[in-house]
Amino acid sequence: MSEVSGAPHTDIAAYVLGVLGEEDHARFEAHLLECPECQVELVEMYHLPDILDMVKKSWPDPPVKGPGPRVLRMLLADAAKAGRRRKIIRLATAAAALVLIVGGPLTVLSVTDREPVITQAAPSVVTSVPTSTPPRETGPDGGAAPFGWSEAGNAVAAEVTVQEKEWGSAVELELRGLTGPMTCQLFAYSHGGDAYVVNNWSVPSKGYGVPGSPDPLVVTGSTALQKADIERFEVHKQDGTVLAIVRR
Repeated sequence: MSEVSGAPHTDIAAYVLGVLGEEDHARFEAHLLECPECQVELVEMYHLPDILDMVKKSWPDPPVKGPGPRVLRMLLADAAKAGRRRKIIRLATAAAALVLIVGGPLTVLSVTDREPVITQAAPSVVTSVPTSTPPRETGPDGGAAPFGWSEAGNAVAAEVTVQEKEWGSAVELELRGLTGPMTCQLFAYSHGGDAYVVNNWSVPSKGYGVPGSPDPLVVTGSTALQKADIERFEVHKQDGTVLAIVRR
């Protein structure tokens, strides 16, 4: 056991309960700052929440003042320097217990050996989309999800939605700003630059997503590429003119 001024170690419980005389109280505080064993034993005194709860209800006001702010600050500094996480937690708990003693009778402080559990909220994802096209939601079963949109300012606005399949990907294309007549094709490009035809269609004279014909054109198709293997989609006219490019 540790010693205080050459005498046998003073019972830490007497210090915690505030029943030491002023001289013994000050002497023990000075010893506590330099004795890691006493600091740990002080923490272990608070592993009895039920007993301390009974003391809280019946114990009179402490006859002497609680530990001063200098002691509290130095204990917290020692705790911050501890190498192991468990020791940091235990010393910080001891400091918190000393604060409770200053305020009056003992209060309940429940300490367990379990590591603290940190609950982390899932991050929010915000996607910027054109005002003319509301975003599609991903179904609970991992259904179709937006792949991307064409750059703002293009005459033709395109949005691509992809749903992964065992055999590849199911693709849905929504187009606005098309005027006909013309024939178009949708291509999926791999990261290596290979092009895969997804679908082709014709556009009548009235067009789609234009004045007088505001509804968009929606076509579906498929590709052998998995979603992760697709670098971009391109909409071409039959003569090879690129109308829209959709990237992630």
